[in-house]
Amino acid sequence: MDALQDPVSDLAADLAGVTDSAARELIFLKHIAEFGVCRFAYLNSSPRLGEWYLESNYPTEWVQHYVANNFAAVDVVPVESRLSPIAFQWRAALAKPCYGPEAERVFHDAAAFGIHDGYSVPIHGPGGVALMSLAADDRSLFSPAAQPRLHALQLMSLYYHLACERSLAASPASAAPQPSGAAALPPAPIQLTPRETEVLLWAAKGKTGWEIAHILHLAERTVTYHIENAKAKLGAATRSHAVVKAITLGLICP
Repeated sequence: MDALQDPVSDLAADLAGVTDSAARELIFLKHIAEFGVCRFAYLNSSPRLGEWYLESNYPTEWVQHYVANNFAAVDVVPVESRLSPIAFQWRAALAKPCYGPEAERVFHDAAAFGIHDGYSVPIHGPGGVALMSLAADDRSLFSPAAQPRLHALQLMSLYYHLACERSLAASPASAAPQPSGAAALPPAPIQLTPRETEVLLWAAKGKTGWEIAHILHLAERTVTYHIENAKAKLGAATRSHAVVKAITLGLICP
């Protein structure tokens, strides 16, 4: 256990007093390299920041591709992080029945940039959700014998988060910008009917339209009608896309 505590304590000591993001990233990379991890992305959704705050050394081309294809709406990493209170392996989450071909495509495209699997640490708090994602190609990191190493990475992720929080809290730029003049009205929240929510919930559990119809004692065409309505409201192209977007927005919780 002492061997595992050393890198965690060393990281905490090295991050103390560091306010520069570039220096913080270099320190973190030095320490996680001991665990075979060389890519990471830290996101913070605190309302005071206005938008997602990101620190990452992912390839710029991959980040641009990710944003251009709106992968955040279907990627298991942000979706699962919103729902899960505990850290998780990406591909283990991907195996859940609520994730479909769109989520698979994220992994397929990421592989072209050298990103195949990883480990995410969600950090839920009253100010929002923060997320540390560590790209890890060494599958042995996810073996039962490697659990202490994952626990150490969790602690290191938390120390990085705390260092970011201290830095952002001390920076005037961290405050969310105040609108000038007439404020634009926020977009209306998406509202699903109870039946639309119900059919999406069963779809998230991997049930087909025919199975959902029998469970709810409805005609299959009625189930299809409600799913199509939900897809339209969510701006989703497919049923699985609608399920993932509904989970992301907190409209359903399988």
